[in-house]
Order: sequence, then structure tokens, then C-alpha cells
Amino acid sequence: MSDIYDPRIEQAIQSFISDHPGMHTRDEAISAILINWFTSHGYLPHDQEGTRPENLDASNDD
Repeated sequence: MSDIYDPRIEQAIQSFISDHPGMHTRDEAISAILINWFTSHGYLPHDQEGTRPENLDASNDD
């Protein structure tokens, strides 16, 4: 456990790791949390462009 963060934050990070299979380290969890926050608040662009609904048809079903 790190002395940098409040114990409640450390517990939340551990819970986040437990809830996300494939997430193994504290650094991975913190990075994922920050990317999510920065993206959802407009500080990072969204990586997925996706297909606009009007352009969807059977040819692009995956």
C-alpha cells in the first residue's frame, strides 16, 4: 500500500483490480482510471470512431 493515497482510495483501487479481469497491477488500474476520467471529461479524445447509424447495414455486421 502506498503512503501517497488515502486508504479509501487504495481500497477502491484494489476493488477496481478485482472487478476487472486482466487488470493485474496497481499501475494498470490507475492508468485505466485516469484514461477513463480524462476521456469522459474531454481532456483526451475518444479512441473509437465507430460507424454512424445511417451507415450501418448487413455488410458491416461483425
